[in-house]
Amino acid sequence: MSDIPFNSDVERTKSSPRGVRVWDLPVRIFHWGLVLAVTITLVTGFLAPEWRLDIHVWAGYAIALLVTFRLLWGLYGSRHARFASFVYSPKKTIEHIKGVLRGKSAHYSGHNPAGAVMVFALLVVLATLTVSGIIILGGQENLGPAAGFIPFSTGVETVSIHRLVAYGLLFLIAAHVIGMLVESHISRENLARAMITGRKQDAASQPIIMPNATINSRALVIVVIVGLTGGGAYAIMSATPASGIVKFSPDDTYASECGDCHYAYNPSLLPRNSWQGIMAGLDDHFGEDASLDSETANSILAYLNKYSSEAWDSEAANNLRIVSVKNPLSITATAYWRRRHGEIDKKVFEQSNIGSKGNCVACHRDADSGRFDDAAIFIPAPPVPPKT
Repeated sequence: MSDIPFNSDVERTKSSPRGVRVWDLPVRIFHWGLVLAVTITLVTGFLAPEWRLDIHVWAGYAIALLVTFRLLWGLYGSRHARFASFVYSPKKTIEHIKGVLRGKSAHYSGHNPAGAVMVFALLVVLATLTVSGIIILGGQENLGPAAGFIPFSTGVETVSIHRLVAYGLLFLIAAHVIGMLVESHISRENLARAMITGRKQDAASQPIIMPNATINSRALVIVVIVGLTGGGAYAIMSATPASGIVKFSPDDTYASECGDCHYAYNPSLLPRNSWQGIMAGLDDHFGEDASLDSETANSILAYLNKYSSEAWDSEAANNLRIVSVKNPLSITATAYWRRRHGEIDKKVFEQSNIGSKGNCVACHRDADSGRFDDAAIFIPAPPVPPKT
């Protein structure tokens, strides 16, 4: 399909230093908003520590909103924003690419064929990243609108897809920037600036399709209705309890007897066999005699067995369930714990406001609930020594 308007008005216009309006304000806001959101997700996804997941997630939600808007605007927006204005045949696209390679490019008021391919490719990739990200967030992190429906195993399996598509996004971004620079050089028009001002220059020697960058009020109404509907659905789904998190009441006996000496660990942090081993060896409890009368010990063991890691489908429970062969009774000896805490200087654990590697609640503000969300991690700064 050629670059034609949605009515039959084709006129010849005079050249203007300012050019003619092509990109409406919503399209320009979408474009630069997407640039910002994608940059944040890539930086936080590839470079930031895991406890910055909240920033990554909110930027991902922003991408989801922007992509949804662009799909709607592609159907109901102004002339050059509509997908129908830049759907080209494979033959037309190939001819355009060949022309670019020869240093010649036909002028298009809106998206040219190569640009059109990039638009559709980016939308597909971003939509895939959004969906896979929501699946990972729900299954692995027990957060977001899918937390009540996606198991941990599905979330983990989706990580590789999400990562692979993210690399594909990096490739598309590089191709998009290079293509924009090449087209700008060939056409002698700053296409990046055109996406800021909304205006493009048209060659006076060719018939010009009068751009219609006016905003359709009906389109805005549709966007608002869909946005409110989607927001309501998101709120309802997010309110659904996470399928991997167990709601339980802390056991007072366990909290008092075990909490007297150390942090009373959430039962989800070890499997049933490990808890049974710990309770069977209280007379030599990591070098201490922590013996209890049989009634108290049995009460605590029943509580630990009921809420051990086998009862949970959380990230912490699934990973800490795989205990150390040499030291199956120690949480900090598991490969998962060592990997997640390996980059933390051991001096941090020696701070007076932390005390030891086993004081989970010092850094995990949601440790008592058993969630251990990345966003709830807060490593306290060393206390300031008193002035002498």
